[in-house]
Amino acid sequence: MVHLRFEKLHGPIYPGYLHVGAYSIALEPELIQSLKQDAQEEPSRFFENLLQKVGSNRYLKEMIQEGISKEEEPAALARRLQGELKSL
Repeated sequence: MVHLRFEKLHGPIYPGYLHVGAYSIALEPELIQSLKQDAQEEPSRFFENLLQKVGSNRYLKEMIQEGISKEEEPAALARRLQGELKSL
């Protein structure tokens, strides 16, 4: 199962990561702000926006989709990710 989570960093260039399984995607401040705005959306729309903005290549997009689809409670995953975004 692919686990998804956001992590806050203390560096000036990349203030956060999105972890997708064993991979980490550095997130620029502008992208984080955009994702924070999307955090207000309902879960399916939030996931669509996340895939569109972070899934820069097909492999990464498929990994994110796998993590979402294999989650027993996608709404709970969305709430957790949205909460993690707020702390970035």
